[in-house]
Amino acid sequence: MKTSILILFLLSVSLHAQLIDENFDYTTGTLTVVTANWTEFPVGSTDIQITPGSLSYSNYPSSGIGNKIVLDGGATGRSGILRAFTSQTGNGIVVYASFLLNVTSTADMDTSGSNGDYFANLKVSGSNSYRCAIFVKQGSLSSKFRLGLGKLNTSTPSWHSSELDVNTTYLLVISYTFQSGADAARLWINPSLSGAEPAADLEQTTGTDAANIGEIQFRQQSKSGDMQIDGVRVATSWSLAPLPVELVAFTASIEGKSVNLFWETATEIDNYGFEIERSTGSGESEWQKIGFVKGNGNSNSVKYYSFTDMPLNGRKFNYRLKQIDSGGSYEYSSIISVELTEIFSVSLEQNFPNPFNPVTTINYSVPNRTKIRIRIYNLLSQCVADLVNEIKNEGNYQIRFDASDLPSGIYFCELRTENQSLVKKLLLIK
Repeated sequence: MKTSILILFLLSVSLHAQLIDENFDYTTGTLTVVTANWTEFPVGSTDIQITPGSLSYSNYPSSGIGNKIVLDGGATGRSGILRAFTSQTGNGIVVYASFLLNVTSTADMDTSGSNGDYFANLKVSGSNSYRCAIFVKQGSLSSKFRLGLGKLNTSTPSWHSSELDVNTTYLLVISYTFQSGADAARLWINPSLSGAEPAADLEQTTGTDAANIGEIQFRQQSKSGDMQIDGVRVATSWSLAPLPVELVAFTASIEGKSVNLFWETATEIDNYGFEIERSTGSGESEWQKIGFVKGNGNSNSVKYYSFTDMPLNGRKFNYRLKQIDSGGSYEYSSIISVELTEIFSVSLEQNFPNPFNPVTTINYSVPNRTKIRIRIYNLLSQCVADLVNEIKNEGNYQIRFDASDLPSGIYFCELRTENQSLVKKLLLIK
């Protein structure tokens, strides 16, 4: 009996999104002049500047990259910057924002017993409606400060019990959760980066819920103090905001009786490697380690990994990755499943998406070892792309067709063997 594997793909990017990854890797000067990514709002008399050097924080993906910005507390007239991202809304949706903070002076801050002032917040798209406002005030000494959180910028802030030190870099994470009853604003100060989302240090649910969240903002206010900001990340999952290894894809394919696993990371910090685990059931005890792939340690560029398994004595198999850092902490990936089925003939599936712009995926199946050629033709029957031209073993296959260099129009994908030809129509719309 001929067998193949039906692949169920699970990409983290399809479930969660990285909305902003900002390391201020620009030339020094006025932020809104050197880049169009940020807009000045509100407009004040003192522009926010990019200065040389970066802030660093252990195990944070956006640590020690590019430059940083400085906020001038006590500046005449309020001034600020904001950056927009794809607005988020809907029950269960969470927007996370993480960044590094180093307060350099508390001279302009409110004193310890005051209400303080806010310097960072999320924002409703195109509206003067602010959420997750981070407040600051001086501590018991001029070398100390405290942080607070308001669901709205007009809320009475909830203050963290601990005083923080001037000239020390901290990792801050805020989140806004859309939920039935009352939306929640949360703040973490130096959270654990070794695993799942920990409990927040501060939380507020009282106040008007937001229509959406679509902007992040930093402000220079009369009582907000002098500070440095760096490594701004906005995402819709904890794993894409502050965590050190950002796994953005985990997929499987089959060639003959081999299951090929592929995954990629966008960033890595202190990544020892990945254990590959396989299971034939749903119980936690049934997972077995079948291999290990060494990680890249520290990286701020995309890294690709693969592992080949030849499972026996079963028809359905589940796979997951156990990512381990150098200190022994670990986190599991999502699970992907493959299922043994029978291939009776050569098949060419309709590409997806279709219409597409400019990349689409083409799946095809081969029941036995044979020569396969896949080409793309235009309406004039001219070959514009030669995608496959080799002998393939039994199995299911997937290829990507990138039409970046082609004009919009109708194209045809032809799969040809020694004795048959299969054709699908593709529609490219730019």
